[in-house]
Amino acid sequence: MDNLCHTLVGAALAESGLKRRTKFGYATLMIGANLPDIDGFAMFTGYGLGFRRGLTHGLPALVILPLLLTAAVVWWDRAVGRDNLEPVRPGQLLLLAGISTLTHPLLDWLNTYGMRWLMPLNGRWFYGDSLFIVDPWLLLMLGGGILMAKRLSRQGSAGAGRPAVLGLALSSAYIAAMLGLTAIGRIGCGAGPGSGAAGTKATDGRAGLPAFLPS
Repeated sequence: MDNLCHTLVGAALAESGLKRRTKFGYATLMIGANLPDIDGFAMFTGYGLGFRRGLTHGLPALVILPLLLTAAVVWWDRAVGRDNLEPVRPGQLLLLAGISTLTHPLLDWLNTYGMRWLMPLNGRWFYGDSLFIVDPWLLLMLGGGILMAKRLSRQGSAGAGRPAVLGLALSSAYIAAMLGLTAIGRIGCGAGPGSGAAGTKATDGRAGLPAFLPS
């Protein structure tokens, strides 16, 4: 998915109430939601797109990256933090970093570009084939929930986080529906549940495989 969508997911999680779990909770959620895309810097070293969605998106990275993010935020608080009256809570930081980081490969898996869950042990690509890389409906639902939550928060409403929760719930329902439609569409094409809407590529080994299985 595009990084605007990843950022909105992190912001929606924060506005839903998770930001109150610890100091720097909001920043941790937004950074974590984008953190696996640090592999984008590889494009400036000549590796190109073939390096993307691998090492920093695989299962080992989902353990390592939250730990690194938590350590960085704790260091930042101790090194340059001016408000020592509210120390960070490392355990809560790690929880928020883990949740937000996990959302990134899950969303990337849902589109046709896919990603590699098993890197660096296995370079096999996995595809959800259900969402556009830039999905306006997700942007609308997440962004609308965040804006409403911020507005209610400024008004001092006790239920300020509810619009963000609703945005996340609607987005999850939309994703589930798209996954279901993708599976139905493949079956309807007559080439089995693994055929895509644009036709199955004979060379990628995906014919007959459900959307959640690797190529």
